[in-house]
Amino acid sequence: MSQSLFAYLKELLKKPTKSEWEILKLVEPRYDKEFTYYAFIIHLLVYSFLFIPPFENLTTDILPYLLGITIVRLILLVQYYTKTIPIKLMIYLGALVSDALIYSIFYITIAESSNIETYYILNSYLISLILPILLYSIRLDINACIFSALYFSFLHIVYVFLLPNELFVSLGLFSKILPIIIYLGSGVVGTTFVLNKRKDTTALYNLSEEKRYMQQELQLAKKVQDALFPGDIKIPSLSFTYYRKNPNLIGGDFFDFVQLREGNVGVFLTDVAGHGISSAMVASIVKVLVSTIPYRFKTSPSKLMDYLDDRLTKDLNKYHASAIYLFFDFIEKKCTLGNAGHPYLILAHKNEEYQELETQGAILGFNIKIPPILEKTIPISSGDRFFIYTDGLIESEDPNGESMGSDGLLALLNRHRHSANIQVLEQNLLSELQSKYGIDTFSDDTMFLILEVD
Repeated sequence: MSQSLFAYLKELLKKPTKSEWEILKLVEPRYDKEFTYYAFIIHLLVYSFLFIPPFENLTTDILPYLLGITIVRLILLVQYYTKTIPIKLMIYLGALVSDALIYSIFYITIAESSNIETYYILNSYLISLILPILLYSIRLDINACIFSALYFSFLHIVYVFLLPNELFVSLGLFSKILPIIIYLGSGVVGTTFVLNKRKDTTALYNLSEEKRYMQQELQLAKKVQDALFPGDIKIPSLSFTYYRKNPNLIGGDFFDFVQLREGNVGVFLTDVAGHGISSAMVASIVKVLVSTIPYRFKTSPSKLMDYLDDRLTKDLNKYHASAIYLFFDFIEKKCTLGNAGHPYLILAHKNEEYQELETQGAILGFNIKIPPILEKTIPISSGDRFFIYTDGLIESEDPNGESMGSDGLLALLNRHRHSANIQVLEQNLLSELQSKYGIDTFSDDTMFLILEVD
């Protein structure tokens, strides 16, 4: 235990580094400001002397001293804003004057009533002066509490030696030095508080700076990830709109278009497991893989998924993802899809209700291939709408704790299936999701993509 205490004191007394000094200098004025406020408020307690014994009979004698303390504290308060004199110097000058005035009140009182009973009553009041000593622990000045304790000790020595001779002789040594012991002890305790506060302040400041830096990095990463998403591009024969929400600014939900030279197009959407930076980076890697995948895989969802599964297993074996790929062949008027552990595609042929299209396929990244990814082909025509999404959407809960689920999503889409176009459909969906499920507070990455065949 002694070794632990020694290590603690060694760490506490360790000289701040240059960067820590700069931090302390930067934040010190804020704590000095707090001190001037509290010092002014707490000094008002001395006016209680007017109503308690033995001061109550000396109102006219001690009132000027009380007013003097108020003036000194008021000057200190105002000085913080004018700053004609360094605030640290003003704090010490204010203490020299106001603390001396306090002891003057005690000297006047004991001079008027020089008996042992009055002395012991005053001694109990003097012990309460640890309050202004400990008040200095609000600041970051390492010398403040000790300075106050030593100054009060000096004032008390003067006070004791100015006691009437007969009273001085009758008092024991302990009763004379008790306040000094308490003052010095309070000074040590207050200084320990200050030292701890200085350590905590520099640590918290460094943490806040690190957080600010990380936020800047996240904002930059968000801009990079946003740039990876399709912008205002035109896809021949296909209209689209999408919504995405990431609680951590960036996430693992991602989609992209794979445009082919025949005018056909592939639509790829993935949900990388996890949240934040790591899943976003994996999603970006998947984006690159899809963009650079051999051409023969782009027209076959099952081959594309198998290729991604192999690459994720080989290069990123700690990560896995669900994905769905739709290949639109506008020449033959058909759509071929493959699903790797992803929520089912929701489809509405023109003037028909939305329905889920069940497919099977193992999630990517484990190389298990069970169940295998089976392609499904469906005919398409103008007005057909496709809805693909990540599971963060259906895992959302209403205020009663009920999750929407795939059935709830299907019902939601069918309530708004007559929307004039997919942009109106998106707004109607978001409006209901906001009012019923609070989509802005979803804890998981959330994304959906609406497609319509022109």
